[in-house]
Amino acid sequence: DQEVPGYVTHVRIHKSVKIITRNAFRNCRYLVSIEMHDGVEIIEEEAFFLCNSLREVKLLGVRVIGARAFKNCTALEDVKFGYKLESIGDDAFYQCNSLRNIKLSKIRVIGDGAFCDCKQLTEVELSEDLETVGRAALAYCPRLRRITIPLKDNLLQDNSVFVECDALSQVDLVG
Repeated sequence: DQEVPGYVTHVRIHKSVKIITRNAFRNCRYLVSIEMHDGVEIIEEEAFFLCNSLREVKLLGVRVIGARAFKNCTALEDVKFGYKLESIGDDAFYQCNSLRNIKLSKIRVIGDGAFCDCKQLTEVELSEDLETVGRAALAYCPRLRRITIPLKDNLLQDNSVFVECDALSQVDLVG
């Protein structure tokens, strides 16, 4: 339950760590990089909230990303999601304005507003295993051009998922 000092710039997660706890790196505005091993399974709520300088993160072993975990990480350009990821919480990547592409290979649940207001997002590839996409999950992504999504009944929580995604011109249905 300890928070990392806000002036930290680089972090290496020890092999013994399986969970990045709630608020652990909250407001570490100078955090540029984090080296995370494949044994980290859970990123709790607001773990990296307001890490404005964080540019890249590899989440290869992560199963669960909590609500607002990376909210307002405005410099975050590249996120490598692994094959174990099952769920992304509400507003997890809200206003990650530099994020460009998302590939979610095994995701089952995407929470409300998970990728809402990601201004540079252009392509999204979602898993055939996907069961639900929350309200406004990809809303207000003005550059979103292409999405790959499974063809399933009741997948989208409501019609707000793609609100203000005016550039969306290609939808590839799979499954």
